[in-house]
Amino acid sequence: MIAKKEMISASVSIYDENNRICDSAMTKLWEKNLKEGVDGFFIAGSVGECFLLTVEERIHLFELASRYVDRTKIYAHVGAISTDTAIEMARAARSCGITNIASTPPFYFSFSTKEIANYYYDLAVAINSPVLYYDIPSSTHEDLNTLDPEIRELLKSGVISAVKHTNLQSYRIKCIKAINPNIKIMGGFESRMIPMLNYNCDGFIGSTFNFMLPQYQNVIKMYNSRVRPNLYKTITDSTEILQTLLKFGLPASVKYILTRQGIDAGTVRRPLLPLDNAAKNKIDNILKQKLIYE
Repeated sequence: MIAKKEMISASVSIYDENNRICDSAMTKLWEKNLKEGVDGFFIAGSVGECFLLTVEERIHLFELASRYVDRTKIYAHVGAISTDTAIEMARAARSCGITNIASTPPFYFSFSTKEIANYYYDLAVAINSPVLYYDIPSSTHEDLNTLDPEIRELLKSGVISAVKHTNLQSYRIKCIKAINPNIKIMGGFESRMIPMLNYNCDGFIGSTFNFMLPQYQNVIKMYNSRVRPNLYKTITDSTEILQTLLKFGLPASVKYILTRQGIDAGTVRRPLLPLDNAAKNKIDNILKQKLIYE
């Protein structure tokens, strides 16, 4: 039997009619996910429209989520281009009781790996705690290259406690663990759940957990069983749902589905665009066909 895998929901950020964070809807979402058995929340990540939020809004979300630190695990994503900005948000998160700080590497300026490593060293020193490295090269265009000397030293240093592996290279888990076996690896692509489990990852941080956590919980259960007749069908069905949402925009699609489920999640912040009726119909159809545990 495999060890229990943490299932962390990468929360959307919900706005009210005035385009401000809607505390009541966020609380309703988190309560729903907790009832479904989620192990924690990843706040202000990609599906949470992180870089479309102001620093003040991200800190407000951390403060709101901090009410749950005694009930579940909270990750505060503080990724920023500026080290000082990341430190400001990390200190704010820590001050309200959130101990798990996560960050994408800084991007846009083609930073050297030494500069990226120093970003994490500075962040960890500022909060006196290791941090989660959010590896998502499809968005940041920065690769966690385990052959690079600066990255190897960073991973050895103890500054990185975990990696959110939103990366198609599943074998990279083995490379990271070979450098430092104490680093926790959290899968970031739900579609890669089976290969990630094969590499004995520690859990998953998923955007679609907002609305279909039970379906993925069943994948883990079937993977852990000697009898797996429906495992690959379930993960294939789940991946088809995910691919449809990605086609139309993940944040907007997840919010639309949550609204169908009774949580008024509103729409996305521009330049992201809301779904049109054709997209909604296609999402409705794929959910009708493939969503088993609604």
